[in-house]
Amino acid sequence: MEGILLFFNLLGGLGVFLLGIKMMSDGLQKAAGNRLRKIISGATGNRFTATFSGILVTSIIQSSSATTVMVVGFVSAGLLTLTQSLGVIFGANIGTTTTAWIISLLGFKVDIALFAMPMIGLGFFSQFVSKWPIVRRIGEAMLGFGLLFLGLSLIKSAIPDVQSSSATIEWITKFRPDTLWSLLAVVGVGTGLTVIFQSSSAVMAVTLTCAAKGLIDYPTACALVLGENIGTTITANIAAIGAPRAAKRAALGHMMFNILGVIWAIALFHPLLSLVDWIVPGTTEGTGSEVLLVSIPYHLSAFHTTFNIINTCVMLVFIKQFEKLIMMIMPLKRSEEEQTDLVYLKAGVTATPELFIEAARREVDRMAGLVESIISKDLHAIKTDSPKLFERSVEDVHAKEKASDVLEYKINDFLKNLTHDQLSRDMITDVMAMFDLTNYLEKMADHGDKIAILLNKARSINAFEQQDYDKLETIGLRVKKILKDTRATILNYDMDKERVMQLALERERELNEMRHSFRDDKTSRDFTQQQLSPVAITLYTDILTSFEKIGDYALNIVETTTGVRDKMLKEGRNASVGGKK
Repeated sequence: MEGILLFFNLLGGLGVFLLGIKMMSDGLQKAAGNRLRKIISGATGNRFTATFSGILVTSIIQSSSATTVMVVGFVSAGLLTLTQSLGVIFGANIGTTTTAWIISLLGFKVDIALFAMPMIGLGFFSQFVSKWPIVRRIGEAMLGFGLLFLGLSLIKSAIPDVQSSSATIEWITKFRPDTLWSLLAVVGVGTGLTVIFQSSSAVMAVTLTCAAKGLIDYPTACALVLGENIGTTITANIAAIGAPRAAKRAALGHMMFNILGVIWAIALFHPLLSLVDWIVPGTTEGTGSEVLLVSIPYHLSAFHTTFNIINTCVMLVFIKQFEKLIMMIMPLKRSEEEQTDLVYLKAGVTATPELFIEAARREVDRMAGLVESIISKDLHAIKTDSPKLFERSVEDVHAKEKASDVLEYKINDFLKNLTHDQLSRDMITDVMAMFDLTNYLEKMADHGDKIAILLNKARSINAFEQQDYDKLETIGLRVKKILKDTRATILNYDMDKERVMQLALERERELNEMRHSFRDDKTSRDFTQQQLSPVAITLYTDILTSFEKIGDYALNIVETTTGVRDKMLKEGRNASVGGKK
């Protein structure tokens, strides 16, 4: 009966601790607003800035799990590459060690109730008496912080002192990591506990408390810490369920990073302990209060930090090789290579509407890339003299055009479901703009497919001369350049909109002039050479027209992405209303 009571007291204390961590993390995230997300999404410079952002965000919100879940969401939305996400995850592993330092510095040397209860009181009532949202959110964080230490106090009260039971001492000695197998067993216990409670910080608090009570010795506590580093990766992997394959790779990278780190730490376990002993003064031997309440918690926190810093430094050097290993384990699917499935937009990837919209933009950009590829295949068909290469290029165009139809349907279907959610007016405008973009891109793909069909007909009757193919290649290359520049506006939020619009108008006018010039040139040549063929002229004109139409839709896209099109429509409506008056 006493054992059952002890178990539930410990479980209750752990529950209060976990509730405190969640409330503190939620409050800090709300207080920081989008700034935390901007720190992570801005980690695109290099591996080192990504790592620093992971350290910073996790140190603020005191939850590596929350950081890695955000990373999974950003990878799903296409805001982070695999390399960048790995850097943030590496940093999160270092940032999470601050929890152990807070507990070690404050949790064992002072009476926790002296500041836990005032923080709970102030935090709770500030959420009701203040008019300012920032104060209420900070109050929520204070309440969580107070509950965190209240839970730690309950855990300390629930765990008995080791000196009170000789049987306990005899049982504990069986779990000392003196051999490889016993070390692996203790690491497995740490992993299992963290998987169960879904919080390495909570299990770390229990580990620190057990060590401070003398229930476990310092090496055993360090072995448990290694296991906790493996167990904490389960959260990211759960968050990646149902997410795009890119997000699954990030979660896999998190797990492999910690597992590989634990492997070398097990191999060098005792040298690593000696390194920490050299860094941190004091002894970990003995049962005195100075050893149990000061020296061991400091050493254990230092072990946790040192392990993660060394592991991160090693992995940052080999991050490219590490990324290749992940891609070998989880390679590209055929559907990813063919671009017929959604990559960034997946149900359940995140509950944040902003990320859904950003992911939708990435999908639209992928569709633009597909159209760009269609134009490239048309150019291959124009240039090649090989019948086999020509036939293959035409088939590729047909396949990619069908893929663009599927992609348009899937993007629009997802956006239709998104509009049912609570979106701001600006977000609704963005969604409607993306409907327009997919429509323009699908029409561009249709014209690219039409060009391939017309080229096939022209080739079958030998309708064109080399000069004709040269001019078609010239206008095709021009269209490809226009499309490339147009595609750049889809994800560019800092562009000079007026200049971009001006350049787009100039390119569209040049394309129109090129179309008229080339059509007139062929008509004049054929007439001079007395080989004027209505069929050849029609095919040639239709191909030029399709290229020119693709340019028109490119201009429509720029009008939409710059907002000029909406402004023109609005001014047109106002003029119409003014006219009626």
